[in-house]
Amino acid sequence: MTKFIPLLLCSFIVVTSANAQIYLRKETQGSAQQQVKEPTVPPKESEPVTREKEPSTSALTYAQGIANACLSGQWETQPCLKAVSENNLVMASNYAAALAQSGRDQSAENIKQNCAASTAATRDAYPANAMRSAYVECVNTIVEESSSTNILPDQSQFQLIVSAVQCLDGAPSCAQIEQGLANYR
Repeated sequence: MTKFIPLLLCSFIVVTSANAQIYLRKETQGSAQQQVKEPTVPPKESEPVTREKEPSTSALTYAQGIANACLSGQWETQPCLKAVSENNLVMASNYAAALAQSGRDQSAENIKQNCAASTAATRDAYPANAMRSAYVECVNTIVEESSSTNILPDQSQFQLIVSAVQCLDGAPSCAQIEQGLANYR
């Protein structure tokens, strides 16, 4: 579990900037005149901000699958897209369930609707650019719902989807992401 810390710390930085970049891209599609503000994901109501949390067993499992399928520039391959989609399926399902249990049924439905496409590669082959768009839509929906509900998804699994988007975009941070994920091979 200590191997995850470099990825966790690196990905936290990437997640913060990626959330803003992904959100920015989505917002600028609508209107070039709109001023886009950087979203912030609030902490869970029940947990202090300073508490460091160990990655979930689920996140560790999917980090290993993503590392095995995606590293060394393999982010656009079907095995990689499938591994990322499998992570998203579990993360989005668990997040929607947590929202529903908290009485936030509409938020849960939004997650189901807007993250469904990000899980498509678990069943069939799709182009990398289509999956990237689906991942971005899911990330943006999670940011919006977590901002309005103060309920967060599994943060380690969320970092994996944001990391995938960064690497699919060819972002310079992908080298650091791959370095952190290499610990799981």
